Amino acid sequence: MSTKSEDLLQKETQHFAKIKTELLKEHKGKFALIKDEKLIGTFDTDRDAYEAGLKELGNVPFLVIQILEINPHPWIPVVQLGLLNASR
Repeated sequence: MSTKSEDLLQKETQHFAKIKTELLKEHKGKFALIKDEKLIGTFDTDRDAYEAGLKELGNVPFLVIQILEINPHPWIPVVQLGLLNASR
């Protein structure tokens, strides 16, 4: 069974939407680490959340998102950490 790219992180994004109001009360500005329908933790930096995700979950898709009232764009670790390079 192949996973469509639009389905990637759908569960995580939906779970974040469900718990966002609660997270804003105590963790506004921090970064949430979410896998499936589980909040793994909140972190001061995106890098801390990403590293914790790799350590705890391994090299699998997981969501790192800043806890803000309005999220301007999704955080894409491979792009923002420079792990994806378009040049050969």
